Amino acid sequence: MIKQKIKGFTLIEVLVILSIITIMTISVFSNYGKNNEVFALERSSQKIAQDIRRAQEMATSGLESASSILGYGVYFSTSNPTSYLIYEEVNDASPIMSYETGDITKETINLENGVEILSLVDSVSVSNISISFEPPNPLTYIDGDFSDKTAIITLCVASDHTKTRTITINSAGMVQVTK
Repeated sequence: MIKQKIKGFTLIEVLVILSIITIMTISVFSNYGKNNEVFALERSSQKIAQDIRRAQEMATSGLESASSILGYGVYFSTSNPTSYLIYEEVNDASPIMSYETGDITKETINLENGVEILSLVDSVSVSNISISFEPPNPLTYIDGDFSDKTAIITLCVASDHTKTRTITINSAGMVQVTK
């Protein structure tokens, strides 16, 4: 009589494979929440850059402009670190192109949960920044000044201020997002 070899896995091999799968699953799910925060931070920073470009486009296109609208802009404040405004510049009593009383809030945008504005810088640290675009060119004004100025908006994860993204806008209107 010929002995047949039975093919299959031993109990030890099955236990080793199950333990490897368990360890990998635990490591993936333990980082799941942390990765969500970083993804929310990245999405929020890209959304801000997109909204700044949108305000710039509205000033360039003139599609939404009325005769009383002098320009469009985006306003950030550290006193409200979870949202920002897109506004229409209508205050012709003031020659300064920046967010002021009398300007029309076109839209209030909330950052994603767990993301907030960490700091605002326009050459020194400030509590608010207004980035305005005057048609038809559009000229870029940072806090009412269109000379060689740069605005830096730093976002962070609310629970971990070491995880940041920086949005930089220069006086030429270029918007850049960096880590």
